[in-house]
Amino acid sequence: MFTIYNWSKTNKEIKNKIMNRAMFDISNIRQYVSTWIETIKKEGDDGIVKYVRQFDNKNFVLEDLKVAKKDIQEAYKQVNPKVIEIIKKQISISRQNALSRTRQEIVLQSFIPGVQVGYKITPIESVGLTVPAGQVPLPTVMQILGVTAKAAGVKRIVACYPPTGDYPEMLIAADLAGVDEIYRVGGIAGIAAMAYGTETITPVLKIVGPGSIYTQAAKLLVFGKVSIDMIAGPSEAIILADESANPAYCAADILARAEHAPDAAGVLLTYSEALARATKKEIEKQIRYLTRRETIEKSLSKYSCAIVVKDWQSAIALTNEYSPEHLEILVSDPLAVLPNIKNAGSIFLGDYAPVAVGDYASGTNHILPTGYWAKMTSAISVETFQKSSEIQYLTKDGLENLADIVDVISGIEKLDAHWNSVNKRLKKGDRLWQKLNSG
Repeated sequence: MFTIYNWSKTNKEIKNKIMNRAMFDISNIRQYVSTWIETIKKEGDDGIVKYVRQFDNKNFVLEDLKVAKKDIQEAYKQVNPKVIEIIKKQISISRQNALSRTRQEIVLQSFIPGVQVGYKITPIESVGLTVPAGQVPLPTVMQILGVTAKAAGVKRIVACYPPTGDYPEMLIAADLAGVDEIYRVGGIAGIAAMAYGTETITPVLKIVGPGSIYTQAAKLLVFGKVSIDMIAGPSEAIILADESANPAYCAADILARAEHAPDAAGVLLTYSEALARATKKEIEKQIRYLTRRETIEKSLSKYSCAIVVKDWQSAIALTNEYSPEHLEILVSDPLAVLPNIKNAGSIFLGDYAPVAVGDYASGTNHILPTGYWAKMTSAISVETFQKSSEIQYLTKDGLENLADIVDVISGIEKLDAHWNSVNKRLKKGDRLWQKLNSG
């Protein structure tokens, strides 16, 4: 079920399987997803009803699409007040973390006399959040996306989730996080509706959030009409550990990843074969008590495993190559290891920082890059919901100080109108470009 691999003796096929895990590939579903997108574009609300009835709720009617204020009020009545207080506490922590990432709106600096350059930060005006709820409610996804978008200054925040069950906590999380509009449609149809609009749903400018391969494929296919965050696949974690690590902790954290989905990956990476063996025994012991055992067992036999390498340098190198969504560093001095980590979506340091606290409580964003994407992109943050404009402010002296550069470079590129726009202001006469090329 859970395999230990001596990496130096492992064949290439198995190595590729573990390293590639559930890599995102839409080639087999592209046409299917595209067909549904076209259905929503052409049929609008009717297309949404058709989609939801087929996949989520056969009794769905158009009147159920938009969540009304009375629905949110009713949700508060259905949930234990103590649970609501916990959600409020969670959101408060998330909001503090998000606000700590906000940047100064306008920055101007001078490196050349008479020339000021900088940037202006502005929020994207409208964003759409796609929130999974196919198997279980995920109010924590709803709140972390909503809170971060609100902290970034987004004026219109739209959330879509599949109506597969009665999830009042989702509505409460959306309300407390500051989501403006909530719609009961998920997956491909939710993405298409937010990108192209329907009679009920006005389109947005950017779509963010996790979801199935169909949801992610839809995001990829609407990219260009809207912006998107990233392509996020099944959950994954590397547990980077030395001989000092507690095997019970390693096992518990591998199981926590594995319970997400059969394609999830929980990988112990160590140079200690003894730790790997002890962790395997702990997994066999702890799994007996877990409710999602069937899903966990599938995950443990697919992409989850223990990898034993020859030394610590090899462990670091393989971690950076794997580029995990989540990285736990369970060593005696995790802060000493941190500078060596180049690629990871979110990093958890020490024995008392399991990934679960990042998912639920610490306030860091848990919408993260998976499947190598940590090599080239970042977790969702306020920057995801903002854009920057470059700024330059010049006096006449400042333009004089830069005129020779414009003169020569516009000559190389044969764009005389560029030089003309400067020369009209400065009336410099003969071009430096011509002098340099005549000599």
